[in-house]
Amino acid sequence: MLGYLFHAHMARSSAADSATGVAHSAHSAVDRVRTDQESIHVDVEKLFLITNALWTIMKEEHGYSDEDLIKKVDEIDLQDGKLDGKLEKPKSSTACDQCGRNLMARRNMCMYCGHRQSGDPFRR
Repeated sequence: MLGYLFHAHMARSSAADSATGVAHSAHSAVDRVRTDQESIHVDVEKLFLITNALWTIMKEEHGYSDEDLIKKVDEIDLQDGKLDGKLEKPKSSTACDQCGRNLMARRNMCMYCGHRQSGDPFRR
């Protein structure tokens, strides 16, 4: 009977240790997500500030209006066929300018021939 109680105690202790480990891992993951979210928020705020500054320069030095910007945003938004405030990623893969092989997503250098791709700076 004593042996049974000892094994039951050890099983409970092991389960508690395991649960503590899982909780610690989950807490660490939440902290990483929170840090990433804060970093993204800072990046978005910087991009908003830079975009605002660039647009102000375009208006003041080149005479563009807010209506011009809105028209261009809508024109670009419609490139994927939907006026929804975002661009869908193209369904087809992009081929290397040099060797013609498919490029990996989000890469501007071909992993086969090493050629750095030119072209659309906004390619995602």
